[in-house]
Amino acid sequence: MAEQDQANPPNMTLSHRYKHSNQQSPSTMASPQATTQSSTPQRFNGPARDGDWANYRDTITSLYLDQNKSLKEVMRIMREEYYFYATEKMYKIRFNKWGLHKKLRAHQVAELLVQRGKRAAVGKSSVSFVGGRKIDADRLNTYLRRVSPARRKELVAILSGRVEMAGSQKRSIEDIICRTPSPEPEPAIETVPRRLDAPDSLRLPEECMQIVQAYIGGAFDGALWKTTPNRELVFPPRGKTWLDPVSSARQLFINGFTDQGFCMIRETFAGYQEVMERQDPSLLVETCLALGALRQSGPDLAESLINYAYGMSRIILGPRHPLHLLFSRLRGLSSYEIAQFSGVILETFLKTVQIDTRLKPTYLATVYRAMLNSEFIETAVAQRYMEGLLADLKETESPDLPADELRKKDIDLLQHHVTWLFNLHNKPTEAKVAAKTLVETRRRDPRLARFSCYNMLRTLPTSYEVTDKEAIDILYQSLAICETEFGRSDNATVVVLATLQNYLRRMGRYEEAAKVRKDFETRWDEVVEGMSRLKT
Repeated sequence: MAEQDQANPPNMTLSHRYKHSNQQSPSTMASPQATTQSSTPQRFNGPARDGDWANYRDTITSLYLDQNKSLKEVMRIMREEYYFYATEKMYKIRFNKWGLHKKLRAHQVAELLVQRGKRAAVGKSSVSFVGGRKIDADRLNTYLRRVSPARRKELVAILSGRVEMAGSQKRSIEDIICRTPSPEPEPAIETVPRRLDAPDSLRLPEECMQIVQAYIGGAFDGALWKTTPNRELVFPPRGKTWLDPVSSARQLFINGFTDQGFCMIRETFAGYQEVMERQDPSLLVETCLALGALRQSGPDLAESLINYAYGMSRIILGPRHPLHLLFSRLRGLSSYEIAQFSGVILETFLKTVQIDTRLKPTYLATVYRAMLNSEFIETAVAQRYMEGLLADLKETESPDLPADELRKKDIDLLQHHVTWLFNLHNKPTEAKVAAKTLVETRRRDPRLARFSCYNMLRTLPTSYEVTDKEAIDILYQSLAICETEFGRSDNATVVVLATLQNYLRRMGRYEEAAKVRKDFETRWDEVVEGMSRLKT
């Protein structure tokens, strides 16, 4: 009886007994060598095939994940107890195919955050599963706290839609499920759902995207935004955008005209208030681009705009309006984080709007170019967007007349942007080429002329192959063109004058600089007077 108990322990399953009985076959007992290696099965049916993997998937998954066995332990157990033979490489290939990983992957965390965020937005608690394995909030929090900088960057890129997931990643997230927890009783400590408390750098992008999508959906559902018969989004006509003076203020700050810069910002915020009251489609885009311009001008300027937008949106739109909720997320962020999240917001806005409507290619190109200048997107991303816009415009014929000439101008403008990105962006002579473009486009394309003027002003400090003397010549030539094209007291014109004064002083041409300064102050009074008239 003792021998029988030793041969068949009470806790041995029938399948194990069967295997042990096979291992104790006469042929096995007859071989002394086999007796010394009785723990290794003697039956080999060749390497595992697809059907074998399918049959033993649950067993392998349980060993590797539930019992936390190492891969080598899993291989040994499957070989010795189930006569399942496969190499380590075969296991790893199959694990990737099944999405079987002990450590969460960035694309899985991104999908979990998206699903949990959507459910939380409508007041639903969640229990999450990856490949049938429960992933609680603690597990996600641990991942988010310990994630490396490289994985953090990958996760943010996935959440913002900047990168496309690979086929295997898409297949693996199909096994991710978020549902309402079952009503079965749980320990008291677990009765209150734990809040997923991810770091802002990972939680905010997803929240911002959801808020932007809700804002756009509400604007269209409430007929706040209009479209043309061909589904193109309508932007209400305005003489000038409030964003243009913000760009001018940036250049004034750079050239030391601090009081004038702040004055321009204060005056133009009235224009921002009007746009917010109307909730123009351009409001969110221009706000983000203004943040990009101001964060490059000096400390706390971008933060000041966020605080202003936050307070104004609470008064005008209400505390539960999506824009107010969005601005509340941006408050207190660092300059780097402002750039990061503004890029996410802009890309989400542009992609969501274009699901059911159209945006003009030239408008998109200008926004992408401004996003690049503000370091919201990388050059390669901007190039890809621009090339796609140009290809679409060349293939699409406009139904309007005289469309051919207008369409040709749009194609020329897009082609200019694409060429610029490939050959001139961030080059040491970029300002010189921008000034040349300003000369070539006067009286021909006011859009490109003004854009070239501001780009010339923006890149002068970094165009280190342009000497101070060359810069002064460029500025005098640009000043004459701006006076003709835009007017004597236009924002761009006075900013060119302010920049010219700065370069003259750097060259030691103080008398000439004093004359330019006096001219600037005279024109500045005209600028302030003009802004006051517009305000009233």
